[in-house]
Amino acid sequence: MKRRSWPVRAMAVLLAAGLLLGAFPGAWASGEEGLVWLTGKFDSPAYPGRELSYRFPYRDDYFTIPATDYQHPLAQCTLGLAVSAFRAADLELDRKDDYIRAYLGSAGFGNMVSHQFDEEPGANTIATLLASKPLRDQEGEFLLVAVAVSGGGYEDEWLSNFSFGDESVHNGFFSAAFTVFQRVFDYVDAYAGDGRFKLWMGGYSRAAAVSNMTAALALTAEQVDREDLYVYTFATPNNIRAESGDFELDGSYDYSNIYNIVGMFDPVPSIPFPEWGYGKLGTTFHLPAQETTSNYMVRRQPVAEIYREITGAAYTNNPEANWFVQKLYQLMYDMVRTAGSYEEELQGVLNEAWINRSSVLRLLWALCGVLSEGHEINDMLLGEAPSADTLLSVFLYDLAMEKLGLRPSNWNDLSLMMQIFYEHCPEVYVAWMMSQDDPSDLFVVETNYRRIFLDKSVEYELRDEDGQPVETVCAAELGRTVMLTVPASRTYVVALSGGKDGERIKVVEYSANSLHYAYQLYTMEDGGGEYELTLPMEFWHTWDDGGLVRVPDTDRVAPTVQALERSQVHPSAVFELEDSGFAASHALNILLAAIIVLLVLVIPLLAGVLLTLLKRRGGVGPDTKTKENGGASHE
Repeated sequence: MKRRSWPVRAMAVLLAAGLLLGAFPGAWASGEEGLVWLTGKFDSPAYPGRELSYRFPYRDDYFTIPATDYQHPLAQCTLGLAVSAFRAADLELDRKDDYIRAYLGSAGFGNMVSHQFDEEPGANTIATLLASKPLRDQEGEFLLVAVAVSGGGYEDEWLSNFSFGDESVHNGFFSAAFTVFQRVFDYVDAYAGDGRFKLWMGGYSRAAAVSNMTAALALTAEQVDREDLYVYTFATPNNIRAESGDFELDGSYDYSNIYNIVGMFDPVPSIPFPEWGYGKLGTTFHLPAQETTSNYMVRRQPVAEIYREITGAAYTNNPEANWFVQKLYQLMYDMVRTAGSYEEELQGVLNEAWINRSSVLRLLWALCGVLSEGHEINDMLLGEAPSADTLLSVFLYDLAMEKLGLRPSNWNDLSLMMQIFYEHCPEVYVAWMMSQDDPSDLFVVETNYRRIFLDKSVEYELRDEDGQPVETVCAAELGRTVMLTVPASRTYVVALSGGKDGERIKVVEYSANSLHYAYQLYTMEDGGGEYELTLPMEFWHTWDDGGLVRVPDTDRVAPTVQALERSQVHPSAVFELEDSGFAASHALNILLAAIIVLLVLVIPLLAGVLLTLLKRRGGVGPDTKTKENGGASHE
């Protein structure tokens, strides 16, 4: 049929009209007949200058099954499509789409049309490649149109990620999605005409949000049937906002064919914040995390093997980095409680930070400095650190101690920025998605977890509900504090000893991808002694059997402070500065700033002065020639 032209405002109204979280049917094509393994090549910011690759399954039969049925092999194949659509870093501008062309070409697709791969990325560009392949199902022939949206190597396109706006849709993502929507149906008009067609679409990160919204535009505009639109997105940011904050079906639209796959502690899918009312269209599945998944170490074994095959490096996960990102997000939220306030107060700061992103330390320092201003940030409890200054000091100090080998390290050899965004790297998603053939063995529904904060002088042992020690404990050091992280999907017991009189134990409950939390603060009495802290599966609002007890008399210790909701947190209940060992955190900031200034500014300046003096005196420099034999120059 003739494709209609839709104004942007009308599209936004349609898109925000109805939302549905679909079911998880679990059906997919099986068998080896017609199976092709496609090699997906991609770049990763964690391994600059290297071409990574992996194999992904493809079958034409995937597209004879309704798109509303989740197909894990098709999700794997679409991940290959999404990462292959990254702009190739080491290729010329007119060859940036080589990887995705090779990927789809290997599957028999033709009629490839590329957009904006050959342009230098700007805030409003969105690179896509469209291709097609004639197929047949039980109803006859149809044209399968593949839509690959670039989600890597897009440089200044990141600026659109920060352009939330204060409307029902994320402005930056919606603008790009409407552009892709127009390209798709111009292509359909050109190659399918009035014939049958189906769409296959995927994206990663920014491209995931754009693909998600493009699919929703196509459905709300009634340009394609839901069963004929196959959409899988990865590391998907939030992109649409419901006024009530609840994403419920109003009976108008059904997005059950859109599947989003996100890492539990990937920092990108949780922004813009759900607390601002943002969410994703369709069904979202979560990958396991050590903080939330009780059998994580078993699940990660095949992941580590695939990760090493892709990168040649060991797979790692870092609860300290995850904690740091969460604290930054909580600081941001405490400063700007609404999307409108964000647009007024913080968006310009983030844009400036992106422009000056060459120095991650300067970026973090500037951001923390802004977040420390006003709104009683330094007087309120923000999780575990009472101020942005202390937060950054703890993070940088611990990182330096571990890098110097003065204590065991949670960090790998990647850059500081990649440490923070490690969970967002494409090779991590590829390793997890390809580690299991059955999605029920991969995705998890448990998102709740607890963090227990102890002074380093307190000895601890983590046990399961049967009293057996847990071999692998998720622990990190924050100054003088030890942070234990345990899932809330089963019961645990922490045995404590060696604490002094008045020693404090803090237990904080979280849900992944949420800024809300509750906590209890306990105080050891009567000279310390031995205690057991029982952490049942239920959270505190239904907690009847948990808490701290003395051993051996099992007397229950009442919490010194209990806050079941974050709004109940009182400034007097802070996790004090001295508990982290950073009472002089501002002095540490000054010292670190002085070192940075010295390294970045003074040393190059002195080197330049010295080089000038050498040149003037006829010394040896990179642009001078040694003068010998009466002034004759020799190479």
